[in-house]
Amino acid sequence: MQIAFSKPFDKSATTLLLCFSGFATKPRFFDHLVCDIPACNVAICYDYRDLPTMDLALTSAMYSQVESSKQILDTLPSSLQELQELIDAHRHCILVAFSLGVGVASRLLVSIDRLGAFGLCLAINGTPLGIDAKYGIHPRIYARTLEYFDVQEFARAFFGVDDVAEIREVLKSRGFSDDFRTLFGSALECKDELLALQQFCLSVQLPKQAVHFTHAIISSKDRIFSPMVVESSFLQTNTQCHHIDAPHYVFGQFTSWLELLGACAFQVDSRSGLGFWGARQSYTENTPIQAAMRRKLVQLLLTHIGDKEFARVFEFGAGVGDFSALLQENLAYTHFVCNDINNHASILQARLSKHTQVLTFDMHDIKNQPIFAQRFDLIASNACLQWLKAREVLVDVVSMLADDGVLLLGSFGEKNCYEIRELFGIGLEYIKLGDLCGLLENLGLEILHSSSEMIVLECGSAFGVFRHFRASGVALHTPKRVLNKSNLLAYEKKFGGNITYEPMYVLARKQLESS
Repeated sequence: MQIAFSKPFDKSATTLLLCFSGFATKPRFFDHLVCDIPACNVAICYDYRDLPTMDLALTSAMYSQVESSKQILDTLPSSLQELQELIDAHRHCILVAFSLGVGVASRLLVSIDRLGAFGLCLAINGTPLGIDAKYGIHPRIYARTLEYFDVQEFARAFFGVDDVAEIREVLKSRGFSDDFRTLFGSALECKDELLALQQFCLSVQLPKQAVHFTHAIISSKDRIFSPMVVESSFLQTNTQCHHIDAPHYVFGQFTSWLELLGACAFQVDSRSGLGFWGARQSYTENTPIQAAMRRKLVQLLLTHIGDKEFARVFEFGAGVGDFSALLQENLAYTHFVCNDINNHASILQARLSKHTQVLTFDMHDIKNQPIFAQRFDLIASNACLQWLKAREVLVDVVSMLADDGVLLLGSFGEKNCYEIRELFGIGLEYIKLGDLCGLLENLGLEILHSSSEMIVLECGSAFGVFRHFRASGVALHTPKRVLNKSNLLAYEKKFGGNITYEPMYVLARKQLESS
């Protein structure tokens, strides 16, 4: 397998769009698509002739019970290590898989344990099984295609055009100057790749924890994958299917990657919030520290404030609503407003009271929001402040408190995840507990409670530590490529499989203005 980039690699880019192309679909088939996603690299995986050589490594990585990071990494061939490092070099990842590339991606990404890196996953005219009697290209049809492969017939099916002259016009309109007989490579190269894909799809079992494709594009004029077969394969996976009037090769219908994603109503954002959107399904079960924090925050509020009824409550950084739900279960309130940078409205409205108002915006932009003019009796937030410019945002937040209003904050201190900073020199700029309290006091608040604690989370191995980060949506990875073999071994040697958290808690009240 080879990897090519649609433009020069940008080391500062935070987003990766990873495209697994189909059979004989070289990077040139995507060259016309403008990369209009901010701070984004586009990588194309293609030429799958070496897939059969990965069988043993894949089987070992997927099914053996390995304990250490070294054992896991040593099972991977160099091409998969390259893919792994590419994914880990970006904070946010988008997956687009086309045709038989859907089946390849479904198997390869789980083999390097990178499923949690992708929140937006789009399958185009292909199925996870790829070659299958029920949910893919029937093995007998595929075998016949391999035996009697004809590039002209393939071009007709690929572009959805019968006449050879029309095929040439299609190629010209797509910017291809080549004759269709050489567009896909030589006949020998094509047959070699067809054979490799056949051996790979039929010999490497699709794992139970394969890629979850959030969306699928299905072409009504597809002559390679039956539209009915593709749709039926995604019926049980809660995948949103989008039907379009196009042939198998759909990319000619679009001019940019963002336009393609927009056909599925994807909301692409290169900011850190995208990582949490991608991890929304796994966040709750993979964040035990945050769970303990929200329980402690509610207990602090009940202990110091009692059963006071709050007319208006505002929570920022609500995420998928775990803290929101706990607040609503334990407090008496009239109006509840919650915010997040990502649009979790459907999730929040389903689990919270019908009186909840859900707003989507960046807290750094709160001054420009209508809500900024409102005043609240309680403003709360858990495990969000560390992602913000705390000193700036808190000035605006405190101004939204009503007289005698209460501020309840859970965040992390300067020793949080010190292992990552010590080894790799990366991490957030945490505000110290004393500085936080001093800032709030200068803004006219009385500190009712402030504390912090150190909690060591055991993840089993260094690899488990970073798997934990991925599952919780924490974007620690940078272009320095933290997750390589030597770095994982260094981490495990020094810290084992542990990571340290420093939760801190603040409860403050806005003092009444003197008359």
